[in-house]
Order: sequence, then structure tokens, then C-alpha cells
Amino acid sequence: MRFVCRFLISLLFLLSGYVPLSAQEPVAKDTFDITKPSMQFPHQYKKWGFQVSAGLSMVKPPKDLLESAIQAPLVNIHATFGLPWKFSLEGDITTILVSNQFALGPRLSFAHRNFGVKIGWDLAFVYGQMRQGGFNNSTQVWIHYPNLSLGYKLKRIAFTVKGEMVTVAKVTTKSGENEVSRTKNFIDGGTAAIYIEQRLHKNTVFVIGLKDNYLKYYWPTWMLFSTFNRYYHIPELYFSWIL
Repeated sequence: MRFVCRFLISLLFLLSGYVPLSAQEPVAKDTFDITKPSMQFPHQYKKWGFQVSAGLSMVKPPKDLLESAIQAPLVNIHATFGLPWKFSLEGDITTILVSNQFALGPRLSFAHRNFGVKIGWDLAFVYGQMRQGGFNNSTQVWIHYPNLSLGYKLKRIAFTVKGEMVTVAKVTTKSGENEVSRTKNFIDGGTAAIYIEQRLHKNTVFVIGLKDNYLKYYWPTWMLFSTFNRYYHIPELYFSWIL
């Protein structure tokens, strides 16, 4: 009789999905939150914390800007350094060897629940040179990038929309022995982008973005001395790994 009772109780536990504690294996709780490793989503970075991402951007300049429609892969390294009082410092290096951009600027981030806002201002230096194909040109440019980012996140994925104004502060161009400098600020245009940050494995995060550069002068092509006085839509596909 006692054996029958034990059998019925065990059967009841089995049907109800209950497993005695002594038979359970410990399961590690998944505490991952996309906010911590994110680099695009606006949030308060860890004080004195440091993050780096590495990636590529695929760009197709307009045919009338370049004699041939070349898809130029831009190598990108992006870094974030956390500061007190909701501030952070972001640096960026983008290169295609013949043209290089180095940018640095502060950020101020605000987050509430699943939403975030980030305000920033970057100062960038561009150096490019073209010594092939009959060219003997070089360019040095200083550019301001005031920017605003708006984000929404879930536990494992984050969406961020970012807009920039592009203001050129100084241009120095050289063709052979001839040098021309322009120091008067002018607005070159603006950019709009959307970034998706997705957890792939453990704490590994992959970033993919689509950016529209609406500009008269696109920094990787400064050394070509374009004379077209018009704005271009220059699409850019971006992807990176947060290291």
C-alpha cells in the first residue's frame, strides 16, 4: 500500500512538470542587457569604462563625382570612454588609405526605461592624397559634426536613429606646387542613419547600420577637386563588431 501511494505521488509530480530540487541542475540566469555593450544606443556608460568596435563601411559615390562608380570599403575603428555625470568621449578613425578621417568629441546621454537620447559634437581632421592616375593632389580639412541620437532598446536588441550636421571649418588643398586655403565656415550638408545592435552569442554584439550622406563634398573624395556645385545622396552600409 505504501509503495502504491509513493508511485501515485511520483506520477502526479511527473504529470504536473514538477522535478524535485535535488534532481534539478543549476541553471545560470541570463543577465545580458544590450545597454551595457552598446555603442550607438544612448545610455550612461560605465565611469572610466572603455569600449572598442571594428568594422567596415561600403560606400558607392555617384558616377558624376567619380569617373567610375567605385564601391570603397572604409575601415573603421570606434571607441567610447565613459566619464562622470552622464558624459562620455567618443573617438573614431576611418580610412581608405588615400583618405583618412580622425574624429573626437564629447557626448551627453539621457536614458529612461527603454528610451535614450544622446547629444554630441565631434571635431574631425581629414587628410587625403592622390598620387596615382596623373593626380598629384592632397587635402587637409577640419570638420564639425554636431549630432543627435534617439534610441529604443529591448533586452537583446537596440535601435538607434542618428542625425548629423556637417560644417566645414577649414580646407587646405594642394595640386602640384599650387596651394589654396579656405577658412570661412560653410555647411556642407547632413547625414541620417539608423543602427541596429543585436546580441549574437553570449556577450558578442553585432552592429549593422544604413546611412544617407546628403552632401556637396564627401570627405573620402576631397582630393579629387570636384567642381560640381550640387548635393548628392551617398548611401553607406555599415557593420561592425563590438570588441
